[in-house]
Amino acid sequence: MGERIKVVVWDSIGNTLLGVRPWGSWEPAVQEALLRENPNAEAVALPLRDLLVGVDLDLLWFNSADAPYAPFGQLYADFEGSLRFTRDVAEVMAAVTDADFLVLHKETLPAAAIERARNLRLIQHLGQDHRGVPVEAARARGIPVAATPLVNYLTVAETVWAYILNWAKRLPTLRTHMAGRAYADAWHLFPGTAYLPDLTLGLLGMGEIARPVTRVAHAFGMPVHYWNRHRLPELEADFGMEPVGWDELFATSDVLSLQIALTPETEGIVGAREIGLMKPGALFVNTARGKLVDQAALTEAVATGRLAVALDVFAEEPLPPDDPLLALHDGAGERVTLTPHNAWGSPWTWVRDSQELWLNVRRSLAGEPIRHLV
Repeated sequence: MGERIKVVVWDSIGNTLLGVRPWGSWEPAVQEALLRENPNAEAVALPLRDLLVGVDLDLLWFNSADAPYAPFGQLYADFEGSLRFTRDVAEVMAAVTDADFLVLHKETLPAAAIERARNLRLIQHLGQDHRGVPVEAARARGIPVAATPLVNYLTVAETVWAYILNWAKRLPTLRTHMAGRAYADAWHLFPGTAYLPDLTLGLLGMGEIARPVTRVAHAFGMPVHYWNRHRLPELEADFGMEPVGWDELFATSDVLSLQIALTPETEGIVGAREIGLMKPGALFVNTARGKLVDQAALTEAVATGRLAVALDVFAEEPLPPDDPLLALHDGAGERVTLTPHNAWGSPWTWVRDSQELWLNVRRSLAGEPIRHLV
């Protein structure tokens, strides 16, 4: 047995470990999806023990969720001996005292936990938005902090841009135009395609998905307005964006994209009033959660021709086959784009997200450069 190390994980969702479970724990449909994209998937999607081969691993996974997440039942079984369901931050802090590595995901750790830690070699956060990590306390102790990007989020940002370009450049209508050979009388002339710098992008929320969306807009020269619960002046210059009020965001955006989390406070946050403030013909994008929006009011705005929509999420999922949005989608070209909550990509995003952070642990153990340092 190799070097014994203690790793404390504080992750109330499970993404840090989801992609490094044993191959046999994946559902058959997930195995098929992984193999379809890479026939060598079983040798690439390695379990945690194989990624840290030769290490005597003492793993503690703290989960502070209100209730266990039912779809992750097998994941909990995979790490049953390591998993602790607790909301006691003091318990987490006590475990960190003699830990060699600390892995966090969307949790806020008090600086005192770092100040008391005796053995920490690396603090690893899953996601580049590492606001819950006491970075200054770590630097004072000489403990490196890394924040690996969430591929899951990057694929959603890519999908947002696929929606925007599909709508702005009228690709579905152009496909029909070409398929019907209608181009002969109007070669190279097609009305209604947009020049992106003439359009304003509005972002509701400025988290880890919205930021790469904003980078692309900046590259295109597209003005960006944003609303966030807390203003982020340190990002405004870097991302070339302007903070605006709630109503102004809806009233000034030619494209409005939702990028906020669903909580009891945000459920239904976009209602008929907000939808009514939007410019006629604007595009409403939602890749966050369907229950953020009054779907009936949004459907009515689409049915009357006031708005275009691109939606990956819905109030009820899977979307019922008789939902009026589907009837609108079937004949609306680029005005209505619906996808089945797959903007996150594929199961490979789970593997990539989990693997990169554990590879950083392996790099640290081997004395190799750690990636994604902050």
